[in-house]
Amino acid sequence: MELTKEHIEILKHTEKNGLFCGDSAEMQDLCKLKMMEFAGRKTFVPDPYYMLMPDGKSALDDLRELEA
Repeated sequence: MELTKEHIEILKHTEKNGLFCGDSAEMQDLCKLKMMEFAGRKTFVPDPYYMLMPDGKSALDDLRELEA
């Protein structure tokens, strides 16, 4: 599967902020690809949190190499 702009933005946001809050079809794609994983919920926020996995970090590193 080719990463879309939305997938890449989710990965970049998570790398910068540590966690990503919110669920979507794109997030589920990233979880299936083992680039993101469920990190839990907070009692005061209804949406789930996700974090970057090593394959997600590696994908971002590869993208940076291509952009250089």
